Amino acid sequence: MNGRVPEREEERRLTLYKAAFREVAEKGFADVTLDDIARRAGVSKGITLYYFSSKEDLFRRLFGWLVDSIHARMREAVSDVSDPLAKVRALVAITFPSPSKNRAFFRAFVDFCGLAARREGFREVTARFYRGCREIDGAIIEEGMRRGVFARREADSAASTVRAIFDGLMMQWLAEEDPESSFEAYRERCERELLGYLSGSQSAAAVQSAAS
Repeated sequence: MNGRVPEREEERRLTLYKAAFREVAEKGFADVTLDDIARRAGVSKGITLYYFSSKEDLFRRLFGWLVDSIHARMREAVSDVSDPLAKVRALVAITFPSPSKNRAFFRAFVDFCGLAARREGFREVTARFYRGCREIDGAIIEEGMRRGVFARREADSAASTVRAIFDGLMMQWLAEEDPESSFEAYRERCERELLGYLSGSQSAAAVQSAAS
């Protein structure tokens, strides 16, 4: 029976993470209270404080959990395919899954980045997020260069640019008056811009042809 306690506690933490994520995606960090999170999770505020010392502690740990989850999904997506072009498309697919999922995640992510600009604990998590992304992106870029599909360039710098394309287009999409109707266009543009950048002077179609 004692063996069930860690599992049960982990399940409760996960429930609180999910509740906190939904709250911050809807309201923003500043307007969310521990009472809001506890209510959505179906527990008391006291239970929430048993697992987390404060709202900031909960959100910092939530941010870390999100980062680990994102990296795991990225690695799983790219491990399912061997071709560097397919890996890039897999990253685009999980980065742009649907308007509702993107809106929820990036609203929360932007809030966390704002906190990272002012609070050291959040800054460390943001640095870990981008470090992991550059590691995954960089491995794809190096493989593409070895195969002659991508233009030769410094891999770390290219990985940073790839992330900038992802983030920049997502931020622009969030600012659209009608994000629902423009979602597919932004997803397609992201794939096109990434493949165009990685191929150098070649078009995405030429890259596809070279890899065939």
